Amino acid sequence: MTPKKKVLLVEDHAVTRVGVKHVVNSSADFEVVGEAEHSSQIVTLLNETRPDFVLLDLRIPGENVLNMVKDWKKEHPSLKVVTLTMLDEQPIVHSAIEAGVDGYLLKSDDLSSLTKNLNEIASGKTVYSKNLKLSFNRKPQDGKVANKKEKQILTLLGHGKTYQEIGTEIGLSKRTVEYHVGRLKDRFNAKTVAELIGRAKEQMLI
Repeated sequence: MTPKKKVLLVEDHAVTRVGVKHVVNSSADFEVVGEAEHSSQIVTLLNETRPDFVLLDLRIPGENVLNMVKDWKKEHPSLKVVTLTMLDEQPIVHSAIEAGVDGYLLKSDDLSSLTKNLNEIASGKTVYSKNLKLSFNRKPQDGKVANKKEKQILTLLGHGKTYQEIGTEIGLSKRTVEYHVGRLKDRFNAKTVAELIGRAKEQMLI
């Protein structure tokens, strides 16, 4: 008998966890071997349980989990990371793809299709929620998606760095950093740096 594939469930809502766990454990192919409610628990559980899949809620308390995906995959090369989230905004979807997720599923999907999707991902496919398809092929809004340099600046702003400190860290002048922040404020319709950081966090950019 083929052993079940192991799933680490990252979800902070207990009711959702119970429902997803029931669906996964009721299948012939998968079992939940660990549960995380906070981003700080994930690395320890990855090392302890050695799962085949991480089933990931993006709004987990703690650090932005999309910033962690590449490190998880570097340490565990065969690991599949699959989102199970309510967030269907295009900038977030694209950030997840850029981070290297193997599937983007929504909590609004029929849960009965979850293990079928996991089996497709296990076979090497990348699976997206059918509820994303109508908007997925549209070009992301230019005013909302930040490039790599802008993401660096947003992240450092979020850490409380000054323009001078940011410039020193990423090799730009203070004036150039100010220019980029000004453009970002315009594009995100933010009047202050605090508003800019808040909107970047909403889109899981930092």
